[in-house]
Amino acid sequence: MTDEQRNLNKRQKEVLGAVVRLFVATGAPTGSKSVAGKLDESCSSATIRAVMAELEDLGFLTQPHISAGRVPTDRAYRYYVDWLAATTRLAPETQKYIEEFLGASQEMPEQLMGRTSEVLAQVSKYVGIVLGPALEENMLEHIKLVSLPDRRVLAVIVSKPDLVENKVIVLDEELTQQELDRAADFLNREFRGWSLSAIRVEIFQRLERMKNLCDRMVSTVAVLFQSGALGRDEMGRLFVDGTDALVDQPEFADSKAIKGLLHAFEEKVKVVKILSACLQTSGMRVVTVIGHENPEHEMQNCAVIVAPYRYRDRVVGALGVVGPTRIEYERAISTVDYVASLCSRLLSKS
Repeated sequence: MTDEQRNLNKRQKEVLGAVVRLFVATGAPTGSKSVAGKLDESCSSATIRAVMAELEDLGFLTQPHISAGRVPTDRAYRYYVDWLAATTRLAPETQKYIEEFLGASQEMPEQLMGRTSEVLAQVSKYVGIVLGPALEENMLEHIKLVSLPDRRVLAVIVSKPDLVENKVIVLDEELTQQELDRAADFLNREFRGWSLSAIRVEIFQRLERMKNLCDRMVSTVAVLFQSGALGRDEMGRLFVDGTDALVDQPEFADSKAIKGLLHAFEEKVKVVKILSACLQTSGMRVVTVIGHENPEHEMQNCAVIVAPYRYRDRVVGALGVVGPTRIEYERAISTVDYVASLCSRLLSKS
C-alpha cells in the first residue's frame, strides 16, 4: 500500500468505513445517500459521491455497474482491518457460552479441537477451522512399540498435551519385539519432553558419530524414524465445521465458486497451508488474509481470520474462521482472539 493510500484524509476514512460497514451488513452496492445516513456530520450526497470517486481512483472501491453504488475491494477491507476497525470485546454472555461449550470437552484434547471448530462456526456464523498439533512437534511423554505380522510395527505415542497417536507402518527389515522394547525404553528414558522432530535430529547425529561402531539400538530407532513410525507428519489433523453457512452467501451464488471452495475444505491441504503459515507469524495474536492475498485460487473470495493457540509457552496449532470478504471483521477477529486464548488455557491445564 502506497503512502497516498495509507494517508487517507478524515473524510475519506469516514466514507470508506461507512461503505465497508454497509456492504458487510447488506451485501448490496452502496450509494451516497446510504453513506450520508451513516455519517454523524451532515454531509451532502454530492460531496460523498466525490469522495467515493476519489476512493475508487485509489483502488478502494469499485462500481459493478454504471447505475449501481460502490462495493469495497480487497484493498478496502485490508485498510479497514489495519486502520479503521474498532477493537471490540465479545459480549459477556457470548464469552460465557463459549467457556461452557468448551469446558465440557476437557477429557481429551482431540475432543476439544472438534468442539472448538464447532463453537467458532456457531458464534461467527461462518466456517470454523482448527489445525491440531502436528505429531512431530508434540512433546514425547511415552512410547510403546508392538511387533505385528508381516514386518509391521504399531507405535503408540503419548505426548503432551495428553494426545495419543496410533501408527502402523511396514518396515523393510524384520525387528524383534525385544529390539522394539529396547528402542522404546531408550526413547522414554532419554527423550521424554522432547519433540519428535528434535529427537529425530539427535538420533541421526548420534548415528553419524557412531557410524564406525555397531550400536544396534540407535540404528533401530533411526529405522523407525525413516519408516514414519515416529512422526514425519507435516500437518496436524484439521477440524472443519459450518461449511453450510457459506452456501447462502451471495458471493457464492455461482455454483462453480462454491464447489471449488467446498472442495478445498474436503481436500484440506490448502486450508492447512494457510493455518500453517499463521504459525510462522506466531508472534501475532490474530492474522487476517483477505481475498487475493490468499495464494489458493478457490479461497480468493474469502477472508480467513486465524490465530495460534498454545500449550503452555509453545505454539502447537492454529484456529480461525473462513467467510466471504464481506465478513463482519470486528466480530470475527474478537471471536478468534478470545477462543484462541481460551483454548490455550484449557490445553495448558493438562
